[in-house]
Parts: sequence; C-alpha cells; structure tokens
Amino acid sequence: MLRKGVKDIATGGVDVGSLASAAASSGGVDTEYGASGWGSSSIRLLFGTPDANGDGIPDIWTLRVDGTVRFYSGSRTALSGSGTEIVGNSDGIGWKNKLAIG
Repeated sequence: MLRKGVKDIATGGVDVGSLASAAASSGGVDTEYGASGWGSSSIRLLFGTPDANGDGIPDIWTLRVDGTVRFYSGSRTALSGSGTEIVGNSDGIGWKNKLAIG
C-alpha cells in the first residue's frame, strides 16, 4: 500500500515534501493513495517528483521487480490504473539491475 501526505497536493502545489511523513500531511495523518500492487513484491524503487506532466500535481515513478519503469500521474485523491510504461523489459532484464532512480 502506498501512503501519502496531502497538504501540498490538495492545494495544487508541487512540493513533494507532503509525501515524506504523516506530519507533513494535511491534518497530520497519512491517507491511502494506492491500495494494491504497491508492496515490495511488486515495486523495487519508488520516486516522487515535482510535477512532470504539467498538471500542477507531484508525480510518481516506479521501478518494478520485472525491470519496467512506470510513470504515475499524480492525483488529488488516489492513483488509478497501472501507470505508463516508460522503460520496458523486452530483453528480459529492463532495469532489473539498477540501484536507483534519478
């Protein structure tokens, strides 16, 4: 399960600091942002960024255990869908051996 802060996202800001801790969230508590498929058995690395697609909401990039890199457009309420595949694993490896994103 992915959890997030909502202070900056709810106001349309692009500060990803609200993703850091419950204390940075609106009301001082985390809210559920992605309920399934967000465990370490599916995602090796997760990276929150300031707005990458121009909608004013921070976005999320993942390196999945199968080696694919996916982009998830941020939302004021919850992530939906499976994201957009940016790097595939057509060679059977993709980014499986990468140690970091960014």
